[in-house]
Amino acid sequence: MIMKDILLSQPFLTLADIISLQPISSYLRFYQECQWWPLEKLQDLQNNRLRELLHTACGGVPFYRDLYRSAGINASELRCVDDLKKLPIVTKSLLKRAYPSLCTRRTFWPSREYFTSGSSGAPFAARVDSLTMGEARALMLLRAQFSGWTLKDPCLQTGMSLQRGGVKRLKDLLLGVHYVTAYDLSDKNLDSYLNIIEQHGIQYVMGYPGSIYALADRAERVGFSLGMKGIVTWGDNLYHNYRQKIEGQFRCRVTDTYGCGEGIQVAAQCEMGAYHIFMPHVAVEIVDDDGVPVKRGESGNVLLTRLRPGAMPLIRYKIGDIGRLAVETKCGCGRGFDMLTAIHGRDSDFIFTPGGNKLIVHFFTGIFEYYQGIEYFRIIQTDPDKITVEFVPNDFFDDKILASLEAEIHTKGDPALRINFNKVDNIPLDKTGKRKIVLSNLINRS
Repeated sequence: MIMKDILLSQPFLTLADIISLQPISSYLRFYQECQWWPLEKLQDLQNNRLRELLHTACGGVPFYRDLYRSAGINASELRCVDDLKKLPIVTKSLLKRAYPSLCTRRTFWPSREYFTSGSSGAPFAARVDSLTMGEARALMLLRAQFSGWTLKDPCLQTGMSLQRGGVKRLKDLLLGVHYVTAYDLSDKNLDSYLNIIEQHGIQYVMGYPGSIYALADRAERVGFSLGMKGIVTWGDNLYHNYRQKIEGQFRCRVTDTYGCGEGIQVAAQCEMGAYHIFMPHVAVEIVDDDGVPVKRGESGNVLLTRLRPGAMPLIRYKIGDIGRLAVETKCGCGRGFDMLTAIHGRDSDFIFTPGGNKLIVHFFTGIFEYYQGIEYFRIIQTDPDKITVEFVPNDFFDDKILASLEAEIHTKGDPALRINFNKVDNIPLDKTGKRKIVLSNLINRS
């Protein structure tokens, strides 16, 4: 414990920031303080950062300069977040056509490419620099702290890749993270996760709701009785029955969070149940299908503006989710951040395999996001040993992609799973305005 106290002291955290070129600890200290600022002070900071963002984007990114010029908009005249509605909405399709030469820029900080398809089923590449990612990772720590977790508390985390880079391995070491795969949710693996919790006295579990739901279900079936202090979920939709099962089995509150792989952490749920928006980092708009802002309390399309330009500015970016701003702007928890009351449309139904595995939505997005020859995809299961993959190809598509996809699904999921690929012209939106990735008639199978 003494060694951990030393490793988590501010001098060592600062050294880690310097080595990783990601000022995570300094951002975390800032957000730990500013979350308690009054709303008006946070709005002033948002507006100042927005003006700097627009100046940078229009001056150094041809995509935004040309987009606003063709719309007859002088972005320098915009003064506050409320003025964002005057700007065109940006979609993944627009950015994909401009990527990378027209929509990215050079920064002082090193950058890398992140692939994401979220829950929309549309593969997408975004370039994020280390400064921007450092802020996002600081917010990942802050959102965990909403559950009561501290830097000294070990935790079990479910994730999609066990290939941890240097920064992540250092984080795991410093924070006592036991990182396990959410790819394989077989009973054998779930039992090993429960053993890790028991052997290491872990009281916090974090990761995808689908995987933690599967863990809670297994814990109930084997009579695992240890309670937790907190659960933190991200990435998929936290269904009501998922929350009930997890909270009932582990006897603690679930802290749900909201973000995207493009380097944006949006919000986290406090003890009062509200999703607090990380206002210095992101501006959130809720608009109707015509792009017109809806009233607070009404559902609509989520638009995100990351207030740090980074290597690839994202301004009025249509993420593909449906959300709702809270009617009230003050929360009983005392935080000053504005609030969302709901985020809809993220999917985490299971696909069951012949070998007993359970594949969550991020199993598939974690594979398909690297195949940009596929515009959209959907997984359909009506039989326990077979899936149909519907896909919409684009100009980058090659038939060889399908063989690679099949091999990867077999290797990471289950080689006994039969896969049928079906090329289609379109995958329709559901009633929430999103393309549901997983359609399974076996969701209630245990």
